[in-house]
Amino acid sequence: MRKKSLVRKDRIIEYLENIEKQIKDIKSISVSSKDFFLDTKNSIQIKAIKYSLACAIQDITRICVHIASALSLWKIRESEAEAISALSDAGIFPREFTDKIKEMPAFRNRIIHDYLPNEFDAVKLFENLQNLDDFKKFSKYIIEWLS
Repeated sequence: MRKKSLVRKDRIIEYLENIEKQIKDIKSISVSSKDFFLDTKNSIQIKAIKYSLACAIQDITRICVHIASALSLWKIRESEAEAISALSDAGIFPREFTDKIKEMPAFRNRIIHDYLPNEFDAVKLFENLQNLDDFKKFSKYIIEWLS
């Protein structure tokens, strides 16, 4: 496929390495429950987690947008969630996985705008920390596709 040659593998690898670094940083902070995110004494750690999570999600969207554009998987630039879906439609990762991660860009926007602390966001942030393996799965699918 000639279009695959338009994919900047080196840039994608940089993004994947950054995702791995961000997830490692998140895991270095001990969070035992959603109450961690409601305790103002944890504000520095909360900001660190939110920043790292936002950066990791941003790199996922950068990869998806880049591949979708390089392969002409969309006619016009649509939403980042659509780029994620386009990669699934192209067989780069399974639909079930796409359904699980396609809301990441919206969640990134929510945490960037610093809505915490409140009960809803504390629960959502804690739930997302329970799914950090999704970042590893994403990387695995992308690396397999690049190979």
